[in-house]
Amino acid sequence: MTASVDIVNVTLRALGGTRITSLTDGSPNANAANDVYDLVRDQVLRAHPWNFATMRAQLAELGSTPAFGYDHQYALPSDWIRTISVHDNDAGLGGIDYKEETYSGQRVILANADQVYLRYVGRVTDPNLYPPDFIIALAVELGVRLAPAIPNSISAKEDLEREVKGLLLGAKSADAMNQSPEKRPGGSWVTARHGWPSTRWPR
Repeated sequence: MTASVDIVNVTLRALGGTRITSLTDGSPNANAANDVYDLVRDQVLRAHPWNFATMRAQLAELGSTPAFGYDHQYALPSDWIRTISVHDNDAGLGGIDYKEETYSGQRVILANADQVYLRYVGRVTDPNLYPPDFIIALAVELGVRLAPAIPNSISAKEDLEREVKGLLLGAKSADAMNQSPEKRPGGSWVTARHGWPSTRWPR
């Protein structure tokens, strides 16, 4: 079983920081991690249409119509992170013209279609659903945010930012290989050269 604290401790070990028992144990490292964990997790989820976080929904139309430009507006799911594709049929064929906006404090999609089907990246909060390469990419991204708060950190922020780019590239390429391609993946050659730039992070 993997928990959020385990991911944070991967980060702290790489930074040379003291491990924590939970995100709410009251220690300085736990407080710093708790401040940014959810935001950084959502950031990494949004960076790619991850297979494990891809979801589908038929959107519910709101009672009010847009002031102009479109005939309908539909509520985005509460766990929405990023739109992958929008369709007017349950076969998921083709695409439609749409806009993502905010209405009365709610994220919505504006469209002229009478029904809207959505593929999207959802907010997955259970670390047991994360593949290993996503966990490491998340741990390194956390390191970028936490390094300034960790006393005597052995990692420079610039080094971590370079590692994030390489690890995300490798994670995205591996993820793209597990489905029929809709977009061309980065390729195994690129992953092999750039996917694991440091030995500090578990493979």
